[in-house]
Amino acid sequence: MNALELYKKLPRKNCGECRQKKCMPFALSLIKGEAELSECPYLTEDAVNELKKMIVHSDWREDLILRLREDIRYIDFSEVASHIGADLLGKALMLKCMGREFMIDPGGEITTKGFITPWMKILLLHYIKTGGRADLSGKWVSFSELKSGMVKASSFTRDCEEPLMELLDKDLQKVIQLMSRYGAERRDDFPTEYAWHIMLLPKIPVIILYWPADIEFKSKVKILFDTTADKFLDVESIIFLAEGLVYNIEAALSRSE
Repeated sequence: MNALELYKKLPRKNCGECRQKKCMPFALSLIKGEAELSECPYLTEDAVNELKKMIVHSDWREDLILRLREDIRYIDFSEVASHIGADLLGKALMLKCMGREFMIDPGGEITTKGFITPWMKILLLHYIKTGGRADLSGKWVSFSELKSGMVKASSFTRDCEEPLMELLDKDLQKVIQLMSRYGAERRDDFPTEYAWHIMLLPKIPVIILYWPADIEFKSKVKILFDTTADKFLDVESIIFLAEGLVYNIEAALSRSE
C-alpha cells in the first residue's frame, strides 16, 4: 500500500488534531514510519488493527520518481515540448509551474532555483509522461465537469476550494499579494470583483473566483479549469496540483505571522 492508497482509507477530515494537521501528510508519515495510526482520533481500534496489516514502510515517492524518470528516458523531448507548453533548451525541457521555472533533463533529473518537493517532481514528470495534445479552448468548467471529476468533486471542494476560501477570508489582501507571486492576474470578466487567472502548468490554467461573505450569503470560492485540463493530467493529479497552490499560500501566511 502506498501513501495515496492509505490516504483513501483514512477519515480524510483534515481535522488538524494530529502532528501533521492534514490527512495526506499523515499518510506519508505513516508510510515512512514517522507516525502511528493511533494518533488519528477518528480511526476505530478495528480500523487501526486492519490498516497495520497493510502498511509497508517505504518512501514510495522516491520509488515513483525513479519509475517516472525511467519512463522519461524514452520520450523525445523535441516532439512533446510544444504540445505541453515547454521550451526546449538544448536537450532539456524548461517548464513553468506556478510562476517558477523547472529544468528537466533527458534522464528526468529536475532542477530549479530553491527547494523542490518530491511531489512536485512527481507532478512534473507525470505531466511530461502524459504528453497531452490539445489547444486550450478558453472555455471554463468546474472540476466536476472534467473526465472522472464528478467522482472526486467532493474531495476537490474539501481539499482545495474550501481551504483557499478560509485563507481568503482570513487575510484577503495578503493572499492577493501571495497569489501574484505565482503569476496570478486579475480578471474582470467574471461575476465577482475577485477573479484571478493562474497558470498552474503551461497547459493547465485556472480561474479562481472568490465571493466574500455579506449579509445574505457566506463566502465562496470556485476554481475553474479549461475544458482540456484532463488531457494533460488525471483528476487525482489535478487535485494535488491545486492543493500545492493552497499549501504554498498557507505556508507563506504562517511564516508572515
